[in-house]
Amino acid sequence: MRWGALAGVLLCTHLTEARAEAPDSGTPVASTSQRRGILTVRGAWRTGVPDYLGGSLTVNAIPWVDVELGVTLVNPVLGSLYLRAGPRWSLYEGRNDAGRGLSLRLSALAGARNTSTYSVSQGDWGAQWGLNAVGALEGTYWLARYFGVSAQLVAGGTAYFPLRRPVQVLSGPVTPDARFSLGLSF
Repeated sequence: MRWGALAGVLLCTHLTEARAEAPDSGTPVASTSQRRGILTVRGAWRTGVPDYLGGSLTVNAIPWVDVELGVTLVNPVLGSLYLRAGPRWSLYEGRNDAGRGLSLRLSALAGARNTSTYSVSQGDWGAQWGLNAVGALEGTYWLARYFGVSAQLVAGGTAYFPLRRPVQVLSGPVTPDARFSLGLSF
């Protein structure tokens, strides 16, 4: 896990935006179409189904692609970890030349979700893997060129694979996955 975190940090710090020279000043300026955030950190509390508490890290340094890693709690003994990625589309880019303003994006993400629970009566952990797919609508108000406040609405679901010891989050073939979260973008 340490190597993955280190690779993520290096990816975010070494992928810089394409810049052009500003006329008569010699200072680099990013054009509106080239400006984008590279990282968003979000948290959610009591705004998800079935999740009670959650946090996520989204890397958007790759053009037109989001990669998201998240952890959630459904209750104190039932939690999950997910990794998903997919295409990102810009719906609105209202940032001015100083980098301030509103931007709206839509993403379609798919990946793996692991749900684990601790069985008090049996005294051990049980886990189950599933395919997670969601659509995400995110708005970010950029207070500065590389700092903004983000709000995200996610809706989709997880289809868990049948294993020996299934974790029954909710009845049915697909467990819903929906949440509203707030965060900071860099």
